[in-house]
Amino acid sequence: MRFDSKPKAETPTQTEIETIDGRRMSVKLIVNPRARHVSVRIDPTRRQAIATAPTKRHLKHAAQFAAERAGWIAQELSRLPKGVTLAPGSFVCFRGVEHELVLERGRGHARIEPDLIPRIVVPCPDPALFESRLLRFFKDQAREELIDRVATHSVTLGVKPVKIQVKELRSRWGSCSVDGVLSFSWRVILAPPFVLDYLAAHEVAHLREMNHSRRFWAQVKRCIADYERGRDWLHEHGCALHAVGLAR
Repeated sequence: MRFDSKPKAETPTQTEIETIDGRRMSVKLIVNPRARHVSVRIDPTRRQAIATAPTKRHLKHAAQFAAERAGWIAQELSRLPKGVTLAPGSFVCFRGVEHELVLERGRGHARIEPDLIPRIVVPCPDPALFESRLLRFFKDQAREELIDRVATHSVTLGVKPVKIQVKELRSRWGSCSVDGVLSFSWRVILAPPFVLDYLAAHEVAHLREMNHSRRFWAQVKRCIADYERGRDWLHEHGCALHAVGLAR
């Protein structure tokens, strides 16, 4: 048995940079063998800068590359939508319509109260339970609609998913596993119904094509002729949806 006299150095995963005016920001460092050169990008869902290197030995260069672009990084991060806390008094979209979040002392299920400004009323014996009960409401509503839309699109494409999951997804809106499990972000219920419908069609289409080739998009089009409408909406407003549930 061989023992190394010195422990192996760990690959750095984080660095800190500073702008000209003294603001400090953390940057995540990752290695991607498919990358041809070092690069820096903003991850809007995790609200952080990511510096990518093609190999471990290029990580130092990637960190330096990010430091040289500290001003740009700070500017891009400042342009991200402000976080919206899931707390009484906040306003969030539900099915594409802005609702006020209201705490009601007591027990029962969350409900919608239509008004000039619609409200989502969440009964709670303890205010500390407000967010968890609201999230349960959002997930239940999303699951109910997704089951319906997935069933419709599955008939169209002649496929059958094994399971549908609704949960917290920070890096994507949905996924399809090789064994037929469809997963969706609970935040899809915040978007207009046509967006949720597009996402359901998107993941169902992956049951036929596990890629994003022309064949895949042809399957999506079989489900929704104008699927571009939902895809474009997410490209434009997705960051704002991911900001819901985040304090800033």
